[in-house]
Amino acid sequence: MGKNSQTSPSRIGFFGGSFDPVHLGHFLLAQKALEISSLDLILFCPAFHAPLRSQKPLFPPELRLKMLNEISKDDERMKICTLELEKQKTCFTYHTLLEIRNIYPNSELFVLLGADQFERLNQWKYQHELVQICKFLVFSRDSFNTSPPAISNLSFHLIKNDLIEISSTQIRNRLQDGKSIDEFVPSSIHPIINNFFQS
Repeated sequence: MGKNSQTSPSRIGFFGGSFDPVHLGHFLLAQKALEISSLDLILFCPAFHAPLRSQKPLFPPELRLKMLNEISKDDERMKICTLELEKQKTCFTYHTLLEIRNIYPNSELFVLLGADQFERLNQWKYQHELVQICKFLVFSRDSFNTSPPAISNLSFHLIKNDLIEISSTQIRNRLQDGKSIDEFVPSSIHPIINNFFQS
């Protein structure tokens, strides 16, 4: 993702995470964010190692990147941000967004989060600086029970999403138990995952 010589998108959604692996839930939330929030662009930003995650990713960076490229290739509104993978270390969302803001100086930035992560936002580093440069799109199955963290100047919009009983942890467990994951991940990335486990 380099300098954009064309007209900058007005509204950019930032979707960070390990994506270990990316699954249908991620893809469906990205689609919903594009539709509901009138985003012009979503940037999937795979983390080299997410700050609040103790365990190393199962899939190496190049495969997680390959899977994201595969699911986003048919929608020009979905792009991959490789800033964090390129650094090969744990990065913080605030610093990554500063870099994105340098690339798209005229764009409004929105961070996509599930309600569980949103409620833990006060555990993030640079939380007070972060809320100065972006807004949050929060996906919740029950918006009435979502508890916003007590952070000054926090701007967010709750989006009610359908129950998506999929998690990357669940998929990794199924893979390690030799169970099928066909219903949990896009068909286009089945070969990537299968080749990894057969190698």
